[in-house]
Amino acid sequence: MLLGHPFIIRCESMPTLQQQLGQIDIYFFDQILSSNIMPGMRVLDAGCGPGRNLVYLLREGYEIFGSDQNPEAIAQTRALAPHLPAENFRIEPIEAISYPDDTFDVVICSAVLHFARDDAHFNAMLENLWRVLKPGGLLFCRLASTIGMLHDHLDHPQTHALAWKKLSF
Repeated sequence: MLLGHPFIIRCESMPTLQQQLGQIDIYFFDQILSSNIMPGMRVLDAGCGPGRNLVYLLREGYEIFGSDQNPEAIAQTRALAPHLPAENFRIEPIEAISYPDDTFDVVICSAVLHFARDDAHFNAMLENLWRVLKPGGLLFCRLASTIGMLHDHLDHPQTHALAWKKLSF
């Protein structure tokens, strides 16, 4: 009689983890679980894309802002939060984020910085992220790297794909 059991019925009506968390970066979620990021904090997702790291935060009472240079990505992020002012989500590159200094408790920059064109561009992006972060705030950055890979074979696209496949878990 499991189907008629009240607990089973409630479980079936609960939102899935996907619905609750979205496609949140697992390492960013770990920061939430560790209580380094708490409801009520003012959070900027720099290079937010379609808002994959914001689904949980929006539901749990964080003050959310996002920026991305792709207008379509910002439109998707705004659709996740129609109750927030449109100006919370801005179309702008990271190196030109227009929020005032010391605005955010948390700045997320997940899978974006490795797209820097060169060292100067990387430094401009990073300096702007530090600029908008409040003193004592948390800057969460995650980026890809080829450190530790055999670089002399990566020039060939097929070899690059094979190396990536070997490193993917």
